[in-house]
Amino acid sequence: MKIRELIQEFVPCEICGNSDIKNFYFHVLVDKGSQPYVKCCECEEEYYSESARNVLIRVEESKRAKIASKITFKQTLEGGFRNQESIHPLVKILSRM
Repeated sequence: MKIRELIQEFVPCEICGNSDIKNFYFHVLVDKGSQPYVKCCECEEEYYSESARNVLIRVEESKRAKIASKITFKQTLEGGFRNQESIHPLVKILSRM
């Protein structure tokens, strides 16, 4: 989704009738859970976009999934690719001696 397409949803402004796309800006409030909105620069009206919010949520979820897979892969590497549960119990006892 392009920002221009997102702004087009709210042109013209419902309050002042502004239809110049250059007088609209896209903002994201990070402190409120990545809440995106479009702002009209003539009347300062804010329009919150649900479709942009859904896109941002999908991006955040994919980032979390990538980070989780990296952590899992790193743990696998640190473990030396050995599955500790597959080692016979007698071998474990003998290795402690």
